[in-house]
Amino acid sequence: MNSWLARTTYFALQSMRGEPVSRALEELRRTEFVSREELLSIQAKRQLTQLRFVLRYVPWYQRAYAPFAKWIQKAQSHADVAEIMEMLPVLEKDTIAACFDQLKASGVSGLKTYPDKTSGSSGTPLMFECDQRAWAYRHALHFRQTAAFGVKVGDPYALFFGLHWNKRRRFETRLRDIVFNRARVSAFEIEPRYLDKHLANIRKHRPVYFMGYPSAIYDFCFMLQDRGLDLKDLRLKAVCLTAEPLHPYQRELITEVTGSRCINEYGSAEGGLSAFGCPEGSLHLSSEATWLQVRDSTSGEGDALVTDMMLRAFPLIRYAIGDRVILKEGVCPCGRPHPMLQSVEGRSGKTILLPNGRRVNANLPSYIFKPLASLNVIQRYRFVQSSDQQLDLYLVVGSSFREEHRKLVEREMRTALGEDLSIPIRVVPQLPHLPNAKHRDYVRAY
Repeated sequence: MNSWLARTTYFALQSMRGEPVSRALEELRRTEFVSREELLSIQAKRQLTQLRFVLRYVPWYQRAYAPFAKWIQKAQSHADVAEIMEMLPVLEKDTIAACFDQLKASGVSGLKTYPDKTSGSSGTPLMFECDQRAWAYRHALHFRQTAAFGVKVGDPYALFFGLHWNKRRRFETRLRDIVFNRARVSAFEIEPRYLDKHLANIRKHRPVYFMGYPSAIYDFCFMLQDRGLDLKDLRLKAVCLTAEPLHPYQRELITEVTGSRCINEYGSAEGGLSAFGCPEGSLHLSSEATWLQVRDSTSGEGDALVTDMMLRAFPLIRYAIGDRVILKEGVCPCGRPHPMLQSVEGRSGKTILLPNGRRVNANLPSYIFKPLASLNVIQRYRFVQSSDQQLDLYLVVGSSFREEHRKLVEREMRTALGEDLSIPIRVVPQLPHLPNAKHRDYVRAY
C-alpha cells in the first residue's frame, strides 16, 4: 500500500471509530514549539479538568479526593495544580484490583471508549475502557515524534512486537497491520531459522522506519551482523524503540547495522505516550496529554507516577506504574519547551533461557495471560526458575478462579514455552515484592 492511500485509509477509519487523531495531531503541532509558560498553562488546565471530572463522576476519587475538593475547585495556575498533585494519594496496582468498579465513571453519558489492555509485565494484564480521545492523542503524539525525523503518517514501517499464536488473534492483527502499512516481525520468532523469512518480508515492504522492542530489534540486528549482513540499503529514517529500556550496547549495534538513528519512546497502556524522543537525543515529557511525577519530588529521581489526562471512563491519576525515572533539568537545544527525562528504568528485555534450552523474548510470558485479561480471575503471576532448572508458575488468584482457568493457563503455557516442559502451577496468597518489578514476571530463584 502506498503512503498516501495508507494515510487516507487510516484517518478515515479512525474518524469512523470516533478517534479524532487528525484534530489531535493538528493541535500537537501547534504546541510543539510554544513557550514553556504556555505549555504548562495548557497542561494545568487539562489536569484540572480531569480532577474536577473525577470528583463529580468517579466514586473512588470522590472519597479519596474529598479532603482536597475545595483546593481543586479554586486552583488556577500550574503551580496550584502541581501543589495539589503532590498531595493526592498514589494509585497503586493493588487498589485497582480491589476497587475496579469504583474507578469507573458513572452517571455520565457520551463517552466514546475502546477496550485497552496492559502488557501484564508485572502481573496479569489489566483491561479497562480507554477513551477514544486518549487513543487519538496516543497515536498523534507518536506521529508528531516521527515527523521530526522525516516520517509521514502512512509511511511503511516494520514493527518488532509480540504476536499471539491464536489463529483468530493473528488474523485480526494482520488486518491492523494492513491498515497501518506495516510489516510485522514477531518478537517471539527472532531466531536464526526465521531470519531469511523476516528479512524477505522487510525488504518486500521497503519500510521507512523500524519500531519495536529494543531486545527484539537488537537480536535481529545481531543475527544479521553475524551473517555479515546489514540493512543500510533501506535508508531508514529512524528506529523507534519502545516498551523496554534501551541499553547503550543495543543502541550501538542497531545504529551500526541499520545505519539509522535510534529514537527512545516511553509509554504505557495506563499512562499513554508519556515521553518522546527528539532529534537532539532528549526524551521529552508529553505535557499536552501527560502529567508525570516521581514519588519523591525533592530529588527528581524515583518511582514514576503517571497520569493520562485524557482518560475519563477509567481515570488513572498518579498511578504507580512500577518504573523508576530520573528527571532532567534545563532546556533542550531542539527548541521544544517540554520538560525532559534523563532516563527510565523499566522492564528488562533480557532474553529468557528456559530449562529446555529454548531462548525466548522477555515479553513472551505476559502473552500467556492475555486470554484471561477480561476475566479478572488472576491478580498476579510469576515464573520462578530454580537453580536445578525446575520451572514453577506462582499465581495469586481471585475468588472467581476455577479449574477451567487453570487448564487454560496450562494450555497456553504448553503452546508458548514448549510441550516438553512440566510446569507446576502453585496458587499462593501473595508474591514477595521485587525491586523495580516492572518486568519481573520471570525470575531465577530468589
